[in-house]
Amino acid sequence: MRPLILICLSACLSLVAQDNPGGNRMGIGLSLLSPQSAWGDLFDTGFQAGLQIHFNRESRFLSRLRIDYLQSDSKRAIQAGTYLVWNGSGYDTTPRLADSRMEAYSIAYEWLPHLEPHGRRGLFGIFGVGGTLWNETLRFRGAFQETDTEVEWGFTASAGIGWRFNPHATVEARFVNSDLSFHGHHNYNYGPSRAYLTFGTSLRF
Repeated sequence: MRPLILICLSACLSLVAQDNPGGNRMGIGLSLLSPQSAWGDLFDTGFQAGLQIHFNRESRFLSRLRIDYLQSDSKRAIQAGTYLVWNGSGYDTTPRLADSRMEAYSIAYEWLPHLEPHGRRGLFGIFGVGGTLWNETLRFRGAFQETDTEVEWGFTASAGIGWRFNPHATVEARFVNSDLSFHGHHNYNYGPSRAYLTFGTSLRF
């Protein structure tokens, strides 16, 4: 995570000196994340952070490309299969428990229509589409501390609302849904989609 923060800071600082106020600009997004749907019952509040490129900066119909990383840890041990234990006379089926860390890397294009006739302040909407690579790391409990990784792809759609204080800072709330079943793969965990809410800020330079 530390390299991502350094990349964000260096990119933003290099663009502060640009002279064209109406040009495209870099930005960063920082949000708290609340898992919803089936995986929300098992995973705790996490965070989302990433880079953004803002287009049509002075237009009422602002848009942006965002590249995000999210992380959320399981609230408690998750059953990830079973194993057999010898009880002296036969085998018992025992749940295999693991602690899980869910990470995701997403890229999305979002439209940000503003109520004001420009993109410098006021209320705006958020509508986006993109894709997400989900990466779940399972750390099994027991003597050997085994780990396993599950990777899944999702088609992602987002909607939300925000308030722009000035040309550089906003506060935003978004609902994001990632559909894992669009490619016909049916061996996914926690249901065919993963939804989450974010609340945070977007800063552009």
